[in-house]
Amino acid sequence: MGTIGTSDVKYAGLSAILMSVLLCGLAEAAGAQQQSKAVAELQPLHAGITLPVQIGRTLSAGKVKTGAVFFVTTTQRVPVSADAYLDRGAKVRGEVVTSDAGDGTALHPSVLTARFTQLSYRGKTVPIETRAIAAANIMAVDSTFIPTTGGPDRGNASEANWNTQQVGGDQVNRSGWVGVVSDNVMRKVGYADYYGVYSLPVKIDGAMVPRAMGVFSTTATGLYGYDHGAQMESSRGLITITNPQKRVVIRNHDQLLLEVVGMR
Repeated sequence: MGTIGTSDVKYAGLSAILMSVLLCGLAEAAGAQQQSKAVAELQPLHAGITLPVQIGRTLSAGKVKTGAVFFVTTTQRVPVSADAYLDRGAKVRGEVVTSDAGDGTALHPSVLTARFTQLSYRGKTVPIETRAIAAANIMAVDSTFIPTTGGPDRGNASEANWNTQQVGGDQVNRSGWVGVVSDNVMRKVGYADYYGVYSLPVKIDGAMVPRAMGVFSTTATGLYGYDHGAQMESSRGLITITNPQKRVVIRNHDQLLLEVVGMR
């Protein structure tokens, strides 16, 4: 009979810890699904709520006109209180504020500025003001749907059981779509279910509310997959991307993580 080595014991212990964390996440996500319900009538959103959205058209600095209206759409279920959520597909109205192609130099960079002013859901519209936490181009977005372990090449054809990586580095470990979101040192920072990915609950308007993350990590910030040297700033409801080397372009299907900061 063989002996059990120290490495075997450590591996078994780590596996037990990971399984315990996963089971806790499954229970938490299942409980959240049972306790929450869809919002029947849209009300103004509290500051701190996040909206993961997808761009519905390409915006190219210098080509799109100032004042042009565009729309983005939420990509997952969005918790708006401790027990209520918006279903996927809510629309946010955006408007181009600045569109300057620049000349490819730091003295006159390409600039694209936009603001979001309205949220529409189930036939009702409310005013909104947001800031952009992060933005990811379509290539960075697509990478979050590629399994990091346990994919089809290992006999697991079901996306419901894949492990994936969020934009910014968080890991999502699913079993039947439900699972745990962990940071790079395996600390639990959120959970996932069939309807989306969420942070752990944070205090919003006096209640503990999970934040919708979409494809983004809980620590994601800035631009992902865009040209080297491009930068994003967001304040007072304005979102500005600058690029001193090339034209700023936000393409159809790029995604943003917006945070509500108030009503306009």
